[in-house]
Amino acid sequence: KPNVIQDKDSIKITFPAAFVPKELKGTVSFYRPSNKKLDFQVPISLSKPSLLIPKLNLVGGRWDIFIDWEYQSKSYKIKETIYIN
Repeated sequence: KPNVIQDKDSIKITFPAAFVPKELKGTVSFYRPSNKKLDFQVPISLSKPSLLIPKLNLVGGRWDIFIDWEYQSKSYKIKETIYIN
């Protein structure tokens, strides 16, 4: 399962070390339950095991993050909820 870590300026999604980053494909979807106009997606295209998403586009409050990816012909999907101050 990928780790979702929030710091001051960004959201960092780190995939397990067992995965070869270049072989991961998919999307990270950000959903704002209170305002669908703010929803957006980021494609997963990695050279390192981490994906960094700047917080510039994220207004304060609750965000649901759906990580949908494929690795070696297997599909995975997880949901995380974060709160931005």
